[in-house]
Amino acid sequence: MTTPHDRYDLLCRATRRRRDDSPLSAGLAALENLLRHDLRALARQGSPDNFADILFALEQELQRFRDFCEFPDLAQKTIVGFGGAFSAGKSSLINALVGKRAVQVAADPTTALPTYLLRGAEASVVALNMFRQRVVLSEAEFASLTHEEAENHGSNVGELLQSAFVTDPDFAWDSLAFLDTPGYSKPDSESWGERTDEAIARAQLNTAHVLVWVVSAKAGTLPEEDLAFLASLRADLPRIVVVTHADAHPAAETAKVVAMMAQTLAERALPALAVIPVRANRPKSDYPLTPLLTQLDDWNQQTRALSFARHFKQQFTAYARFLEGEQRRAHLHLNRLNRILALADTPEVQADATELRYTAQAALTRLDDTSTQLHTLRQTFFAQLKTIGARVGIALPEPSELDLLDLAPVDVLGLLREARAARGTAEPDYQRQWAALTVKGDCQNTARLLRRPLDAARVSGLLAQPDPAANIPRLLRRPLDARRIATLLP
Repeated sequence: MTTPHDRYDLLCRATRRRRDDSPLSAGLAALENLLRHDLRALARQGSPDNFADILFALEQELQRFRDFCEFPDLAQKTIVGFGGAFSAGKSSLINALVGKRAVQVAADPTTALPTYLLRGAEASVVALNMFRQRVVLSEAEFASLTHEEAENHGSNVGELLQSAFVTDPDFAWDSLAFLDTPGYSKPDSESWGERTDEAIARAQLNTAHVLVWVVSAKAGTLPEEDLAFLASLRADLPRIVVVTHADAHPAAETAKVVAMMAQTLAERALPALAVIPVRANRPKSDYPLTPLLTQLDDWNQQTRALSFARHFKQQFTAYARFLEGEQRRAHLHLNRLNRILALADTPEVQADATELRYTAQAALTRLDDTSTQLHTLRQTFFAQLKTIGARVGIALPEPSELDLLDLAPVDVLGLLREARAARGTAEPDYQRQWAALTVKGDCQNTARLLRRPLDAARVSGLLAQPDPAANIPRLLRRPLDARRIATLLP
């Protein structure tokens, strides 16, 4: 039974702020200052319309980086993000996978508290408060962070915490860490707050290496809101879809629901590695967790590169691309004004064109200056990031822009076949075409083909040697024209 004194002690710990002069803390504060002050000040000189999104993504990535600095073990893990709508069954699924109540089923939707679950030497729950201070929680205290906290205890400690880390020596996967996120959708509750936000859920899941998307079979389909949210996540994020409450319908109907979800994902260009129906709290039912466990075991064997530097660079590059586009337009505008000035034949037109040229030149100079400042700021940011990474044992070199390219292989032949099938065109009979090349017969046009009379004795001598194929270039003495061959051969 929790007493008011116990709750007061928890509130004090959750709001505690200690002075931290360590080099790591100073370095993280410097990164935060670069984003919240220097980058915002630079944006006043010129920024894209989505600068707020860029800044938000940078700040969310920095927050995740802080988490990794506090818990360096996460750097060696593949982060499996669990996402879905409010009350989709994410926490219940995680608890079923680990075989115990590791995360809270009724997490307060207003807390937006991401919870990491990973293997550790001992069972513990540690949270970070709004001042980035560690708050050690007992199992009972962590269990109290539900939507009933205010009603039961008259407090909202969850609102004061940024993230939680649950370590368990019995966690089955040594190279995985589960990330439980609150539902992205608004619950039917007046307690819903601004921290339950699509942008926060998106930022949390975009930091994962792989995604387990949870949807309830009770809906009978994959909701349009889920599809829109999935489309807003990273395109390269591998995903599987887990359909909970699979026994809510007869088996045949559940099979149709699963097939329809898979088809919908494919049609929306949101391919999933698998769509798996489960009954999380009944592992021995007709919908066991075995397929999902097999996928997790497979991910556990894979190594993942850290994505902090890549994600930071993507946002800086998006800002730089905007400035480059503005610079190109400014150059074009200035060149046009110069042509007008050169062709102007009256003093009035010349004066107006000259004034406009000065204005255009000043705008171009400002853009060049902003671009230079952004480049300098980015260099400073990544130098500081690399220094911090070295302190916590994480290599974080700045990636090149080539590293940001998606170089995944493309099945060109498959795409052409799909296009032919879409047009309803039959596949050509390649056997007939190849057969024409194997027909035996005399070639009457050999001399014309080679553009010279053949010396029979020379040909016989070259082809009679041990490696006649090696002498063919000497025989021909020139490259062959494919079109000429096509017209000469029968």
